[in-house]
Amino acid sequence: MKFLYLFLLFFCARSAKGQTLNNFSLKDIGQSVLLVTDGTGKTVNMGLDMENYGSPFFETEFYPADITLVSGQRYENIQVKINLLSNEVIFKTDDGKELAILPAIQSVVLRKNGVPFVFEYGYPVFEKQTSKTIYQVLAKGEISLLKYYFVQVTEAKPYSSATMLRTIDKFPKLFVYNKNIGMQRAPKSNEEISTTFKTEAGAMNAILQNNNLKIKKEAALLKCIEIYNQQKIK
Repeated sequence: MKFLYLFLLFFCARSAKGQTLNNFSLKDIGQSVLLVTDGTGKTVNMGLDMENYGSPFFETEFYPADITLVSGQRYENIQVKINLLSNEVIFKTDDGKELAILPAIQSVVLRKNGVPFVFEYGYPVFEKQTSKTIYQVLAKGEISLLKYYFVQVTEAKPYSSATMLRTIDKFPKLFVYNKNIGMQRAPKSNEEISTTFKTEAGAMNAILQNNNLKIKKEAALLKCIEIYNQQKIK
């Protein structure tokens, strides 16, 4: 309850902007209208009554999560879901309203069926991503492996149909972050290790060879980075 009261203070002046949709039909959200930007930079009116396929959320259901704000405040076991299109973390009030958390967030640890999924803000500007972009953190240490979800919204009106169709697709992209190279696209082959990294390339190539890893797959790159980070701790 303390969490909700604290955050509702922020929402009093911006309640209309803070509300976030659970689905995309006017019959469920009344007359509220939410304007967001899709993956191409186009403004999308999510309040329009359309047939919708796909979702901008990491998971459409609410799951318990621990939230740490940039200010250092921490809130545990809060029911949230993450909007990857608007980069918002949504929580549900006692009266059923769904509100976006307005204070700057540092990290979210969402637990789905006991499995933790870590998300963070605050990484450097890179391509179209900003410090307000949320990333799923797959590995963290000397080298961090991050997953960014590019969300694309497509609207179309089929021939002879009176109803508009909206399709929402999520395209995951991998990035690596390191103090020596900053933010970079993740290498997609063993050969790209040397072009992506600087001082770390030799040790990482040795890990790939010793463990017979081919980083065309996410799991292999993740294992390589995890082993490298563990070696740096020793």
